[in-house]
Amino acid sequence: MTYTPEQVMKISKGDAEIASFITMLLAHIEKLEARVNELERQLGSNSNNSSKPPSSDGLRKPKSLRQSGGKKGAPQGHNGHTFTMVDQPDEVIRHGVESCSHCSASLLEVAPESHIRRQVVDLPLPRLVVTEHQSETKRCPCCGTKQQASFPSGVAAPVQYGEGWKAWTAYLSVYHGLSLERIAQLFADMTGHRPSEATLLSQIDGTFSQLEPLEKVIRQKLEESELLHADETGLRIENGLQWLHTVTNAEWTYYDVHEKRGKEAFHATGLLPGYTGILVHDCWASYFSGDYRFEHALCGAHLLRECQGIIDYDGHQWATDLQALLREAWKQTKQARVDGIPVAPAMIADLELRYDEILARGTEEWTPPPEPEAPKKRGRKAKSKAANLAKRFLLHKPAVLRFLHDARVPFDNSQAERDIRMVKVKQKVSGAFRTTQGADQFARIRGFISTLRKQNRKVLDSLVLAARGDFFF
Repeated sequence: MTYTPEQVMKISKGDAEIASFITMLLAHIEKLEARVNELERQLGSNSNNSSKPPSSDGLRKPKSLRQSGGKKGAPQGHNGHTFTMVDQPDEVIRHGVESCSHCSASLLEVAPESHIRRQVVDLPLPRLVVTEHQSETKRCPCCGTKQQASFPSGVAAPVQYGEGWKAWTAYLSVYHGLSLERIAQLFADMTGHRPSEATLLSQIDGTFSQLEPLEKVIRQKLEESELLHADETGLRIENGLQWLHTVTNAEWTYYDVHEKRGKEAFHATGLLPGYTGILVHDCWASYFSGDYRFEHALCGAHLLRECQGIIDYDGHQWATDLQALLREAWKQTKQARVDGIPVAPAMIADLELRYDEILARGTEEWTPPPEPEAPKKRGRKAKSKAANLAKRFLLHKPAVLRFLHDARVPFDNSQAERDIRMVKVKQKVSGAFRTTQGADQFARIRGFISTLRKQNRKVLDSLVLAARGDFFF
């Protein structure tokens, strides 16, 4: 029953009705407070206190991790990149001493005692290099048949672009995220020649086709790996939402585009169903399908951020305690790995016991109080974010703490997140993919370039060799 201000003033039936009215107000206030809290949570959720990616933060200024007043310059232990002299410079310019600055005597005929060296490293202005292929024609003196020498493979048109154009186009479009228009303008500024966007698309498609056998090698190497990272992110393709999936490790990167995010996409990609190693991932439910045989390791960074969300908006002590425990566990693990020893069994037992105790104490915080009798609603009652997060900690304890037991397992899923982050930059710079074919091309070429970078290979040289069919891992 709802009371108006006028009705409140006319209450005269004793304490019972007043008590009922106050109870109704308290219940209504509680509902409003819960709603306000939920709206504040939605507005305040970002990459620091939830599972939302940094790309969703918009123009929010990130909190700097640097402390003011510290020593300027690179941190201690940072490897510098100072120029060093080369033994064989491309050009040597000698500067002679013609006369004495003290007495003005001529020194032209005096032999130098030594040379003081200084080198200038510069980048030459690019220019077009045209290679002409000439095919001889001869006539046989015996039968009179006209013969012509064969052109090299790939030289098929009177005038065409070489492998270098293909390599630069793929590199600028896929790795640096430039749009076709900006790539064409860059070529025009550098060389005075502006290729059409159709030409650039054709070059990207050619690189995509030539990398197919190399992508198979990447997939095979990942399947044989003991530990993998997996993640996915949304892509705007043909005015709709699709998903870019990545399976990766420290040496190899594979991307695949699919219209679904979960199990259907995993099976279409084909890497995860037969994998039997350790997979590091977030807690997306599709990874826990009973069809898969890999072991799970959950991203600790995700869990820390979600604990922070519970701390910020619910004030639960269990989230604070568990966040501190995870950080302590990782600190102990890092120190053990630096020392080249496993984490002590007693330390592991203590951390796991405290893990269980924190969750046991937290039950009272995330379990809502019993509601007064009200008409029952159909369907399953929704759980709070705190209850859902606690359930994950309870169900997946071995996956959460796997880094304590296995030195191969990292604390977080940063490897996959780093490999997938620049895809969002590409989308911001160039806009949505206009076709699924364009997204597939991007995924294969990006995976190849990412693999080259991890293995410290020269990207442009490798793309040229791949275009010629001469590149091998």
